[in-house]
Amino acid sequence: MGRIAVIGAINADITVRVSTLPTPGETVTSLSPRTSMAVGGKGANQAVAAARMAAEGYPSPSFAARFGADAQGRELRDAIAAEGVDVSHCASVEGMTSGQGLVFLQESGEVGSVVVGGANSAWPDDVDENSQFYEGLVEGAAVVMLQREIPEHVNEHVAQAAKKAGAIVIQDVGGEDRPFSRSLLQNVDYLCPNESELARLSGGASTATDQDVLAAARALQERGANAVVVTLGERGSVLVPRPGSEQESAPIFQPPVAVPGGVVRDVTGAGDSFRAAFAVALAERRPLEECLKLASAAGAVAVSRLGAVPSLPTRAEAEALLDEKLSPTPPAPSCSEREISNAGRREKSEPSFPLLFGSRLNSMRSRRDLVDDSVSNDVLGWVARQGEVRGLDLVDFNYPQHLRGLATEDVLGALARAGLRAGAVCMRFPEEHFRQGAFSNPSEVVRTAAVQLTAEGCEWAKRLGTDEVVVWPQFDGYDYHLQANYTEAEARMVNAYRAASDACVGVKLSLEFKPTDEAARFSFVPSTGAALLLAERVGRDNFGLTLDFGHLLAAGENPAQSLAMVAGAGKLFGLQIGDGHSRLGAEDGLAFGSVHGAAALELVFWLRTTGYEGHVYFDTFPRNEDPVREAEHNIRRFKALWDRAVQLERNSEVRGALLEYDAMTTLELLETNA
Repeated sequence: MGRIAVIGAINADITVRVSTLPTPGETVTSLSPRTSMAVGGKGANQAVAAARMAAEGYPSPSFAARFGADAQGRELRDAIAAEGVDVSHCASVEGMTSGQGLVFLQESGEVGSVVVGGANSAWPDDVDENSQFYEGLVEGAAVVMLQREIPEHVNEHVAQAAKKAGAIVIQDVGGEDRPFSRSLLQNVDYLCPNESELARLSGGASTATDQDVLAAARALQERGANAVVVTLGERGSVLVPRPGSEQESAPIFQPPVAVPGGVVRDVTGAGDSFRAAFAVALAERRPLEECLKLASAAGAVAVSRLGAVPSLPTRAEAEALLDEKLSPTPPAPSCSEREISNAGRREKSEPSFPLLFGSRLNSMRSRRDLVDDSVSNDVLGWVARQGEVRGLDLVDFNYPQHLRGLATEDVLGALARAGLRAGAVCMRFPEEHFRQGAFSNPSEVVRTAAVQLTAEGCEWAKRLGTDEVVVWPQFDGYDYHLQANYTEAEARMVNAYRAASDACVGVKLSLEFKPTDEAARFSFVPSTGAALLLAERVGRDNFGLTLDFGHLLAAGENPAQSLAMVAGAGKLFGLQIGDGHSRLGAEDGLAFGSVHGAAALELVFWLRTTGYEGHVYFDTFPRNEDPVREAEHNIRRFKALWDRAVQLERNSEVRGALLEYDAMTTLELLETNA
């Protein structure tokens, strides 16, 4: 099976948060004093979405675009390549800036945008339609995806070359509002408008009812369109087969898939996610009904998150929303591009396991006597060592300690060689500047510096292709009675975390509370309840909590109960696990489940019960043990507990005992099934 080829635009999306869009002649003030930048452009979004939706073993999608010869262009190229997208057909244009998208994000989640084309408009216009240039862009492609943010003559030539090569062509209507030529429509297999675009293209026809939508789609077909796929928001989607096909009289209506969490947060990436998933399913030669199901699920996941690229789901996330599983994925070629790129790596997590694993990078400094001298004792060398951990998927980096001074491409290159991806960026505030606290510091100047440092961490996260930033405010606390004004400290933290959240649009920013530390014997956030209350007062959708198993033990809490409480509030963004003896003043960082076995099992049980979708990070300190073997043990241990949790879920006696608070029945069942 061939690859997916995406030809389109890539922009540096600059997001401004507003309460409402301005009307003509009106000026509105942004809700945040800061803007945020992320990868954008419909072509880039769809290329990344296709990469994340691709089944294991299939070729990575290719992307053809034009970057500016500027710093933004280099950052955009790095970011798209980090997603596993083939960028060999991309080029930089001297004398041009990269494209920009000015995105106005309303509190309701609705967006408006203005696109500045920049280098996206600088495609060759003197290339003959039969040139090898366009044929090269689609060579070996099973599906070609087009949008309307690049010059129309490019789409015309690409569509013609694709049809000549026997590829399926999908045309997204989004982008510049311009008429379609009949020749382009005839070379497009699937024309994909949303509801408003369908109404515009059909001359203002009504789309209020399903019959109206069908009539408008057939009006487009009378002008030369083949199949039409219309996305209808809360009404779902519909595929109207091309005239003369076997299914001409049978449009396929796909009901909407329920949005995870029930809240639409941002629709920016929904259409791109839908179309990319549809393209992936077509490339897998799935029935059209399954193509629409997968596309609808992908769109539903996307609207539940903030941002464009950060919202795009993985294949597992989309399939998890479907009531009925898709038929087995057809086998990929025996020597695909992906298999070649993975040659020589140890096996990673099984595709069937729903969670990804990360492990403490600093642990790779231990036991240098077990490491070949060719592996450097620095951040990139530690990444290489983590690449030897069987079952590991992700690397969490500390900022600024791990990343400052490194080039993005060097970090991405190290990850690629290790067969890993970035999981999160974890904030660490240097003591020399923040010894009196970061977000609670008495000095407004220092609090502002903490917000700025966090914003830098968020930008690093975006460049590394992740949307998670974890804040551990090690110094936000006190040692003595009558040392601190608690109400003032909380007010300072609320305002500072709001500012940090606003500076990190498109990123999930989470607080990792710790009740006590040698740097602050009492934390200003000493418990899960206090952390939830703080998150409620901050009042930002992208601000939540990361729970640490060892910190919960230190707080005298039951980790599973704390997890259930935070997940029930919709604020569980991350999980860090280990174990310890809970001796006074110590955080042991021992292997997961090695001390508190029952608590570890219950935690995993409630992870499953609450539908947790983040990654699992092992925050352990193997100072005397082989850190590679210790990480592998943690992964095996977690999966074994996961299997036991599945058995408990399926046991009606266990479910009944939980409802009745029947401890003895549960203990006896655990004893029987140990």
